[in-house]
Amino acid sequence: MNEIKAGDVVRSVAGHDKGGLFVVLDAVDADFVLYADGKTRTVEKPKKKKRKHLRAVPVNPMQITPNALPINAEIRRFLKAGEENL
Repeated sequence: MNEIKAGDVVRSVAGHDKGGLFVVLDAVDADFVLYADGKTRTVEKPKKKKRKHLRAVPVNPMQITPNALPINAEIRRFLKAGEENL
């Protein structure tokens, strides 16, 4: 099983968003997660995707609490900083 949890930065390996960096907002179940990038996929309309189509990126995870999701600008800044460290 792909151990992806809320706050992890992931790269899509399948689908129209292939190659994109995203932050996981929540785990729906054992197979699916919700993610956003703050630009095309916002916190208000996250994408539901299978874990097997995502790969974790080795950067420090974003601190996310279920009752206080980050705003889109915070996600964009976090992903930009993480991309520079790759």
